[in-house]
Amino acid sequence: MENFKEKLKELERLSLDPFKPEPLREELEDIMKSIPKMSKEEKEELLRFLQKLEKRLEENHRICFGWIEEVFKRGFRRQV
Repeated sequence: MENFKEKLKELERLSLDPFKPEPLREELEDIMKSIPKMSKEEKEELLRFLQKLEKRLEENHRICFGWIEEVFKRGFRRQV
């Protein structure tokens, strides 16, 4: 259980950098592989964590790609 909490903390830390998603993806894949071995309490905690993580990832997406969406909404004009 302690190792599981450490993994969640690591996931949370990795999710704070919107420009480096690869380490987060790798850690998430490792956790997903271990789901069948988890206790019911761990699964419930993981579910709560993933719900929070989803919101953070949506925010990361806005940080990384929001400027592109704004450019297309306003129209792209190249100034020389």
